[in-house]
Amino acid sequence: MRGLPGNSKEAFEELRRLILSGEREQLRDLRDRLSNKERRSQDVASVLPEALKLSRERSDELMQALRPAVEGSIKESIEKEPDAFVEALRPIIGSMVRRSIAESLGNLMRSLNRTLERNFSWRGLKWRIEALRTRRSVDEVVMLHSLIYRVEQVFLIDRKTGMSLLRVTSDFAGRNRSGMAAGMLEVIQALVRDSFATGAESGIEEYWLGELQGWIVPGPYACLAAVIRGDPPRELATTLEDTIESIHILKGSALANFKGDAAAFQSLRPDLEACLLAQYAADRTGSGKNVRAWIVVITVAAFLTASAIVGLRNELRWRRFVALLNAQPGVAVTSDHRGWFSKPEITGLRDPSLADATVVARAAGIDPARVQFHWKDFLALDPATIVQRFQKRFSPPASAQVSSKDGVLVLAGSAPYDWLERVRREAKFVPGVSGLDDSAVTVVYDAAAILQRFNEKFDPPNTVNASVVQNTLVLSGEASQQWLDRVRSDVSMVPAIKSVDTSKVANLDERTFQRSKSVIEKAFIYFFANKDDIGSDGLITLSRLPDEIRRCEAAAKHLGWNITLEVLGYADAAGDEAKNIDLSQRRAHKVGDFLSLCGFQSTALKPIGMGGAAKPSRTERANSEPAQRGVAFKIIAESASAAR
Repeated sequence: MRGLPGNSKEAFEELRRLILSGEREQLRDLRDRLSNKERRSQDVASVLPEALKLSRERSDELMQALRPAVEGSIKESIEKEPDAFVEALRPIIGSMVRRSIAESLGNLMRSLNRTLERNFSWRGLKWRIEALRTRRSVDEVVMLHSLIYRVEQVFLIDRKTGMSLLRVTSDFAGRNRSGMAAGMLEVIQALVRDSFATGAESGIEEYWLGELQGWIVPGPYACLAAVIRGDPPRELATTLEDTIESIHILKGSALANFKGDAAAFQSLRPDLEACLLAQYAADRTGSGKNVRAWIVVITVAAFLTASAIVGLRNELRWRRFVALLNAQPGVAVTSDHRGWFSKPEITGLRDPSLADATVVARAAGIDPARVQFHWKDFLALDPATIVQRFQKRFSPPASAQVSSKDGVLVLAGSAPYDWLERVRREAKFVPGVSGLDDSAVTVVYDAAAILQRFNEKFDPPNTVNASVVQNTLVLSGEASQQWLDRVRSDVSMVPAIKSVDTSKVANLDERTFQRSKSVIEKAFIYFFANKDDIGSDGLITLSRLPDEIRRCEAAAKHLGWNITLEVLGYADAAGDEAKNIDLSQRRAHKVGDFLSLCGFQSTALKPIGMGGAAKPSRTERANSEPAQRGVAFKIIAESASAAR
């Protein structure tokens, strides 16, 4: 280093690095340990359990310091996630709750049994009489008769001075024997001063003061004195001895150095109160005397259960009635009230033309006379109410279905024609019905009703019989053409009749026409020979023809025909042909003129001269001349429409 003066500084630094490299490494590690939170946390975690243990052994300062933070953390955790704490504490809480319930039920049964013994037995009655006679309370009398033993007072007495350091008293003794307790304390203090002042460790001292006895249990520095009523068991002495030993362990130095201040011994009060034991005869009777309590409990429970069932049934029946009533068309229940001692009430709106609340009440098993209804009338227009209003007015058959949609009454199924016709006429008279849709209805027709409507419309003659076979009107008998035409044209106006069968009906007009036609065409008007004068026989025959022609013409008119009467004139075979034609022509006009005078239209008469003789028939050959000079007739019928 001396040979290199220019590098002395670097050499010095190198020397320092070599000498201090270990310490630098340690310092670097220490700095990293202090600045690295993770390493520092690990170091603290490794020594924290031991530090907590040492701190707890020395003092409770660390516990007091951590308590607010721990309590706050637990409180915040409970507020945020209570379910986690409930799950963690459930085993402990469940056991505590079960134990508490069992103990409470046991105390309840014991209390109930004692109450029954006092109030519902002959012995309880005697105790009440004794309480009235001795002017004592019933509790005191019961206690005196049922008590086995009871520790009424416990004193902690200083052995040196005989001074009472602490005193605890049972509730009963505190209420009823305050004066006696003061006297008892004086006696105990005197006994302690006389018996234990020398420091002798003798056994339990017993003494009597009237109906009470006292037990004094000595200890090194203090005595425990118990004032007892009744006959205590020897186990009580063991309890008192254990208690005095525990007191000396806890407060031995304070008792040895007692200077007159008893405030330091107030913390021993729970130990002394644990000695206030008692035992009653009812506590040792076992389960035999609980029978009466169980009978009363079961009876009361049965009565309450029956009452609850009856009340529940009545409430359910009432709810069912209100629901049924509110579901009725034309009813809107706005409020209902059912009290225990007042009449139930129903308030709402009702359509008087539909709803009857009494019927619904009887159906629900409720007497309507015991319910007060407060209704206000209104006109219901809901679909169900409209349908019921329609049903009430029209009484639809069971085969018909009725519904309502937007004021339109919709019919479906099957229904009689007469009922359907009445509905079509009067449906809109029902409030709420604006239209009728019966397109889906199958109309059912009654044969007797169909025939009745047919007879009323067409008034058939007595000679006609009518029947209906599968919507076809079948006629038989005799009827005029005019009536038959009317039936054929208008029969479709009778509902359910689709066609008419007249094949079995005889046409009276046609029969009349044919008969008259036959009579007319068989008539022959005779004339004198070579003359156009009508003979006497011909006049008789001709005088009969007008009425027959009128009948024929009327019948033809009814049949829709126009007739033309051809008057055929004939001459005999004598004379030449031209003369015979003229003669036959004059004879035909002679008869035609006669008929015109009788009122027949000339257009319907057609005189025709046939000229020569007609061929005589086989029966007329013997007398051919009269049969050849005359006039015959022929009727030509044609349809009136064809003629036009």
